[in-house]
Amino acid sequence: MDTLCLWWVNGWMQTFILNQILRWLKKPKVVRLVCLVSSVVGLFCYALSSSFNHLLGSWSWWKMLLYILFSSITCLAVLFTPARSSSSSHRLEFHFAFLVLTVTSLYSFLFDNVVKGKPDAYSLISCAAFATMSLGLSNLTQFGFQIDLLYFFCGGLTVQLMKIKLWLVVVGGGFSYSLLQLRDYPSDRQGENLQLQVQNQVIIQVDDSGSVSSSSPVTMSQQANADVESTLGTSPEDGDFRFQDHLLTQSNSPSQDGSVDDVLIIQQQLMNCVKELEKENQRLVPMVCSHVEKYLKVVFDSKEVPHPDVNLVMDALPSGIMGRLKENVKLMVEAGFTEECSDIYSKWRREFLKQCLQALRLQFETPNNEDVEKWLKTCKAAGKILFPNERRLCDYLFSRFSVAAADVSFEKVCKELTINVVNFADTTITTGTYLPNLLFNIVPKMSESLGELIQDFISPALFDKLSFVDDIEDVRQRLATVNRVGNIIYHTTVQAPVTDGGLHLITKEVMKHILGFCDFKLEPAALSYRVRIASFWVVIGKMVELLESELEVKSKDYYADPALGFVFMLNNLNYIAQKTKFLKMDDDWFRRNRAKVQQKRNLYLRRSWNKIVEFLKIGKNESAEADVVAELMKEKLHLFNLHFEETCTTQSTWTVSDMQLKRRIIKSIEEFLLPQYGKFCDRFRVVFGNQAYHYIKFGFLDIQNCLNHLFLLDEEMNRKDKKNI
Repeated sequence: MDTLCLWWVNGWMQTFILNQILRWLKKPKVVRLVCLVSSVVGLFCYALSSSFNHLLGSWSWWKMLLYILFSSITCLAVLFTPARSSSSSHRLEFHFAFLVLTVTSLYSFLFDNVVKGKPDAYSLISCAAFATMSLGLSNLTQFGFQIDLLYFFCGGLTVQLMKIKLWLVVVGGGFSYSLLQLRDYPSDRQGENLQLQVQNQVIIQVDDSGSVSSSSPVTMSQQANADVESTLGTSPEDGDFRFQDHLLTQSNSPSQDGSVDDVLIIQQQLMNCVKELEKENQRLVPMVCSHVEKYLKVVFDSKEVPHPDVNLVMDALPSGIMGRLKENVKLMVEAGFTEECSDIYSKWRREFLKQCLQALRLQFETPNNEDVEKWLKTCKAAGKILFPNERRLCDYLFSRFSVAAADVSFEKVCKELTINVVNFADTTITTGTYLPNLLFNIVPKMSESLGELIQDFISPALFDKLSFVDDIEDVRQRLATVNRVGNIIYHTTVQAPVTDGGLHLITKEVMKHILGFCDFKLEPAALSYRVRIASFWVVIGKMVELLESELEVKSKDYYADPALGFVFMLNNLNYIAQKTKFLKMDDDWFRRNRAKVQQKRNLYLRRSWNKIVEFLKIGKNESAEADVVAELMKEKLHLFNLHFEETCTTQSTWTVSDMQLKRRIIKSIEEFLLPQYGKFCDRFRVVFGNQAYHYIKFGFLDIQNCLNHLFLLDEEMNRKDKKNI
């Protein structure tokens, strides 16, 4: 039983794959390419074959020129053959068929009388290629002679194979049978003969006035066939063939009502309505642009709040065409082709919006002042006029039949422009320098505009349905955060100088705000792809850098002692590093941050302890006389003791943010000071002997003990550290 099931599944899969391949081979683009390649191969091989030499003799320059001209015309005719075209004149079809019959008969007569012996490989290949070309033409055109050519070349190939070996008739017959089966495959399997099926069903016809009528299959069959042929011949783009393939697939479903041809007719009528309405853009675009310009002038110049016309587009479109369009939309939706209908509609409306923005000159590319003004006007125009008009149009055409279709179509229409608006705002805060103009002029306006955009054209019912709403809200929140951070840094009222070099209030407030924003974005319920993209973390990094640059300015303004200013920077940079170490910043950002901390620590050492270490150095000229050296060393040791005590006393009142930072600073001082002090004490003992201990006030342990009493710990931070422990 298992073996039987496996055999059945394998057979079913092979049949399915074969059907998919055959359907792919029937696509117009593939058929056209096969025709072109076959014609080139056939003409080339025939020129090299023995048949050509027997019939036309040896090559000469004029024969070569004529053959090249004939081949070029043939290839171009094959390449540019209109898909599924048919002659409107039976007289033309008759003359084509008669011409082909005459030419093939004459060629057969000459070939039988002139060509003797067995054919060569070039003759066989040319016949097979021409047969394949005829097969493709029979699928592309409907002039009536292609099938005659197919039969002729298949027969010629079979006869030539029999001249070589009689049993090769099997090969020729098999090849011919395969081509004929491939030609008839869609007609047998998918009803692609495009004749309306005579069943117990009603054929729906939409006339030019927009009314819907029904007739029996017998009375409508001839007219429907003509309409379908027109539909297939006037498809404006390759996407229509994809649509037709989808219809054929749907027609195989047992639950699908009606025939493929009905929907093809409706689809073509829908597209014809859209084409008629596209012509109205020449009149409608200037009308809408004039209304938008007047509205923007009032809003930006007088700050008044005028009432925009949200029915402008709907009222301006011809009611007759709109009525027919609505009926065709209804038929498409009811037939189960809502997505295809929505695609055709949304493409038309997106092009209209693009033309409006071009006419208004509201394209924006780089985040400069001019383009920012265009961006603000675009948001206002889209939110107040363009998008509400599109919503009104979608509701008129779709809502009566499918609210979901109206929502989807509206999203497709607005998404492209909305994403461009969002990307420009995102680029502005990720690439721009955070100067006051950006922070307090551009960013607040952008944040306000995006908020209005959401309120103006997105109802609460649509908020969770439109995919780009999250993108707008995400960038708007980033803009609001940048604005808030800028206000904290530059406009916080409580900014008393920190006298002991500890943490500044703005550092705590800014990091609290940034971390709160990151925590919200990193919650499982709010986690989305937008948090993981680089621009989110670029904005976070820029806000931190803005804070650091302002702290740098304050360190110079607050402290006359540069060493205390460096301790102030160490405290704040260390606090920032502690708060950001769990964020998903890139490795380069963390390396730069560590380098800044190391730089400030080195500057602190040089500024605070370099002078003290200088007292411990003895120059080469000081070794000339022992008495002079001894006095000089006593003076240097005295100055060292004096400055060391003074420095320790002063810096014991300074504050560091946590114990780890204190230990790192003290360790750096020890590594900087103790080696030099040890060398000096050794030299001092050599000069003074046992009397040296009367002058050396600090031993190594004393130095370390004094250093350990440097700096007070920030009490608030210390309590938090103990809780964490």
